Amino acid sequence: MGYTQAEFFTMFFALFVILILGVIFKFTLRKAPLSVRQMPINVLGAIILILELVKQGYHLIAGDWGTWYIPLHFCSFFLVWYAVALFTHGKIRQLMYFCSIVGGFLVSVLMFIAPRMILHDAAHDVWGSFNHFHTFFYHMGVIAYWVWLLMLDVFKPERSQIRSAVMIYTGFYFVVITGAFIFQENYTNVLRSDIGLLESLRMSAGQFTYDILLLAIGVAAIAIISTTTYFVMSKWQNYRQKNALQLEENQIEQNS
Repeated sequence: MGYTQAEFFTMFFALFVILILGVIFKFTLRKAPLSVRQMPINVLGAIILILELVKQGYHLIAGDWGTWYIPLHFCSFFLVWYAVALFTHGKIRQLMYFCSIVGGFLVSVLMFIAPRMILHDAAHDVWGSFNHFHTFFYHMGVIAYWVWLLMLDVFKPERSQIRSAVMIYTGFYFVVITGAFIFQENYTNVLRSDIGLLESLRMSAGQFTYDILLLAIGVAAIAIISTTTYFVMSKWQNYRQKNALQLEENQIEQNS
């Protein structure tokens, strides 16, 4: 919890840049077709995927690659969403957008509440090492992706996305839990918790109870955010459509 002075400046400056770029994209591309408005999203997704490949190659060449670098962390889920979105269209791409918004919002809140829980010390010294650089820009890319999705108006909410997102995230949680025990790596805090209260629970109630609770908390969080995202975005789109229709009717009346 809390920020160092360097973390505060670096993180909020990066957020400011993300928002400014989003505004520029929004007003530059506001009259462009969907395929053009999606271009900043596609480019960002491709950059994040390339950075992950570079990270894997870097550690293989350096000779310090280990099972910790297998993308089974919660934030690794986004690699799947971005890759699938990049190479699909229609409902599948929109579902990946939805998963990106839901998970991205959760990561963003956690990151700005407790930066070191997500970024460790990367924001304190971004250029100190390759790992710091990758960690910081990867997670800021995650924020930019979902924020730009909304600002560029490329996401179309559907009620079915709620159930699909919850099922997909739940499936990935089970993959992560399995991987954590197979490789004995603490992916997504499966083996032990960085949060004191949860760690105390694990020590007193046992590993199985702890992991079931962790799974329940994760699924509940995704379900709540998914449901909220759908209803907020649906209300917003309905409001915009009504305004557009009213504007069109007013123009017809003025021309008649």
